[in-house]
Amino acid sequence: MGNSQTDSAKWPWAVLAIVGIGSAFLWQAVTNLSYQFNWGEGYAERPILEYLFLYFALFALQAGGIFLLIKKRLADKKTLVIVVAFGLLFRALILPSQQIQEDDVYRYLWDGKSFAHGINPFEYAPEEATQFKFLQIRDPDELRSMYDERQIRELKTLHDLKFATPDSFVFMERINHPDVPTIYPPLAQYVFRAIATVRADSILALRLGFLLFDLTALVFIYLTLKRLGRNPNLCMIYFWSPLIVKETFNSTHLDIIGVAFLCASVFYLVARRFNLATFFLALSVLGKIYPVILLPLYLKQMARGYEGRSWQWRQPAGAVLLFVATVAIGYAPFLGIGLKAFEGLRVYSIYWQNNDSLFSLLAYLFGALGFRSEDAVLFSYDLPSLLAKVTVALALGGTLIYLLTRRGEESEPVDRVRPIFIMMALVFLLSPVQNPWYLCWTVPFLCFFPRGPWIFLTGLVGMYYLDFYFDYQEMGEWLPGLPWMEYLPFYLWLGWEFWRGKDRKKIM
Repeated sequence: MGNSQTDSAKWPWAVLAIVGIGSAFLWQAVTNLSYQFNWGEGYAERPILEYLFLYFALFALQAGGIFLLIKKRLADKKTLVIVVAFGLLFRALILPSQQIQEDDVYRYLWDGKSFAHGINPFEYAPEEATQFKFLQIRDPDELRSMYDERQIRELKTLHDLKFATPDSFVFMERINHPDVPTIYPPLAQYVFRAIATVRADSILALRLGFLLFDLTALVFIYLTLKRLGRNPNLCMIYFWSPLIVKETFNSTHLDIIGVAFLCASVFYLVARRFNLATFFLALSVLGKIYPVILLPLYLKQMARGYEGRSWQWRQPAGAVLLFVATVAIGYAPFLGIGLKAFEGLRVYSIYWQNNDSLFSLLAYLFGALGFRSEDAVLFSYDLPSLLAKVTVALALGGTLIYLLTRRGEESEPVDRVRPIFIMMALVFLLSPVQNPWYLCWTVPFLCFFPRGPWIFLTGLVGMYYLDFYFDYQEMGEWLPGLPWMEYLPFYLWLGWEFWRGKDRKKIM
């Protein structure tokens, strides 16, 4: 009998380890496959469907591991060792891979190198460095009319940096939207600069730098789970997530910087250490702007923490000052060029729309109702998109007001985190840009709220890469329906759970 009990206790660990081993083989297969994605060549022959098969297989294995972890309540240290060891192995296997269909990393390398040479990365579009030599030789008068002496010196430095090494030239030529200055916020720029100082033009160095933020996120997710009295091994939802691993260590997207500081901020909020929570929220915003929408929810938590005291609102007021000061200090070194520091962000807010679901539906409906224009309107490229953005803003604002004014919803500690998850999830679902790596911001919250539809969505967003396949195979008729192939199963599952009404609070 004793041996039988011991065997039954061991088998979940063994199964979890087998899931990890299977995932490791698949990650190695992804790395091997990545070398067929050569920048600028062989588009029609790229093995996109094979990659998607591997991605969905990885997701299926992770989903099985999550089910086992929850079903068997694996909260022991041995399980934690398996989770962390295999998560690190997945990352080690993918680190040397070649990017699969992504090129944002080349902008990061250029920004970091420019900043490391004392040049404001927000001031010049990469294309200006390319045009510099032509203007200097062919039209020096035009050059002097466009730039002052300082700018001419800096552009010469940037031009020289472009040709400093063979990698410098190749990587700069791969920057997307080279006519637009950088959109990435100050903290990201400091990270790029630090890594460029250690080793310029190194994608591997950038990935290793991102690993520090990734591990920071893991630590704070683990600590938050413990603080909330939840199974700390649920951090596997984050650490084994194919979405996180692919988009951070293959695509090399910067979102992990802001995600890490948001995880730290949530931990300190739950721990009622409000100044630290506010400070790390500000750092998250300096990594990527949209967590700024969470500040009112933080202030509500602070006000409740001191409810009934005569100085109840001093803490929120102080937090606002701390937040504003931190963000201002972060931006201050870049504002010598005035509003030009936000030029890239302005262009992004007007013209970027990609892989969106609800936003595209809103824009289509407004267009069908006759609201049409051919010119850019405010922060939109046409009138339907403007009206869609106004509708999105109203929806987000209305949800925020509801979350701020409702009472009696914190029956357990984890309910303090739920409004934050709701807002971050809605920001993604309503955004005109729903790139898969933007969903990474919600993955840490799935460790606290392991809801089926949301975990399923982290797998579904892999279909984003079918867009490239349809384009390369000249199957453009499939492109308009792709976002609905990607998101409709999620919306149906979410709606079904809400309709059942079993526990509507737990849908998110």
